[in-house]
Order: sequence, then C-alpha cells, then structure tokens
Amino acid sequence: MNWAATGRYRTECERAATLNAANEKLMARHAALQPLLMQVRDIEVHVADLERTVLSLNEYTKRLEHRYRALA
Repeated sequence: MNWAATGRYRTECERAATLNAANEKLMARHAALQPLLMQVRDIEVHVADLERTVLSLNEYTKRLEHRYRALA
C-alpha cells in the first residue's frame, strides 16, 4: 500500500510540475501580449471618439440641409 501511495504521489507531483510549466508559459505569453492589448484598448477608445464625432457631424449636416431647404 505504501508503494502504491508513493506512485500516486509521484504521478501527482509530475502532473503538478507539468501544469506549473504550462502556467509559466501562458503567463509569459500574456506578458508579451500585454502591450499589444493596451494598444487595442487605445484604438477602441479612439474609434469610439471618431464615431461620436461622425454622429455629431451627421446631425450638423442634417441641420444645415434643413436650413438650406428653408432658404430655397
């Protein structure tokens, strides 16, 4: 029974080491991608600002069209 438990513990230890190595690789990849993720977030913010500007210009253009039609 003691040898069986030792074998199980050894197997679990190997699995834990494998999982730890995989976790370290994932953390390294995440750290490498972090600057790119920040750039994506910045781009999203700028796109949202541009969308608000486009909507504002569209509303302004519509008001100008109504004024022009009222004058014509």
